[in-house]
Amino acid sequence: MKVIWAISGSFCNHTMICREVEAMRKKGYQITALLSENSATLDTRFGTHQELIRSLKEMTGQEVMTTLQQAETLGPHCDYDCMILAPCTSTVCSKLAYGDYDHTCTLAAKAMLRNQKPVILGIASNDMLGNTAEALFRLKQTKNIYLVPFFQDDPFKKPNSCISRWELIEKTMKLALQGCQLQPLLYTKEADYDCFG
Repeated sequence: MKVIWAISGSFCNHTMICREVEAMRKKGYQITALLSENSATLDTRFGTHQELIRSLKEMTGQEVMTTLQQAETLGPHCDYDCMILAPCTSTVCSKLAYGDYDHTCTLAAKAMLRNQKPVILGIASNDMLGNTAEALFRLKQTKNIYLVPFFQDDPFKKPNSCISRWELIEKTMKLALQGCQLQPLLYTKEADYDCFG
C-alpha cells in the first residue's frame, strides 16, 4: 500500500509522528513524506528542519516532498492509496475546510480528494475547540475525509486544545479505505475528570 504522509506544524508532536511513520514503514507500507512549508524550513526547540527531513528520508527510503510544485503532481499522477495528514494544525484544518490550497498539505489533500482517495486527519491544536471547531466539523461532513479519534489533552489549562490518538492512525486508515469512520471519534484520557479538575 502506498501512502502520502503529510506533516504540518505542531512541532511538539513531530517526534511521536515519526515513530508512527517508522512503525508503519516496518509493517510494509510504502510511505512518502510531505512537509508543510514551516515544517520544511523552521528550526524549533524540538529540533531542526534538516534533522526532520533526514530522519523521514531514512525511515521511508523516499525523497521528502517540500514544495507546492511537488504536491501539485499528486493530482494528475496519483498512484497513492490514501493520504495521512498528521499532525494537522488549526491553520491547515481551516484552509482545507474553506478551499484554500496555497499550502503543500492542503494542495496535496485536494489532489487526493480529486482522485476519490481517502484523506485521514490527525488533529493537534490548542484551538481545535475554539474558532477552528467550525472548520473541523465542516471537514467531518466532507466525503473521503476521516478523522483519527481525538481528545482534550489538557481540559482545564487549555480547554480548546485537542490532539489525536496517534496510535490509532493505522486503524483509522484501514477503516477509511473501506469507507468507514473509526468510532468512538471523541475519546477521554485514561484519567476521569470532574468539574473541579
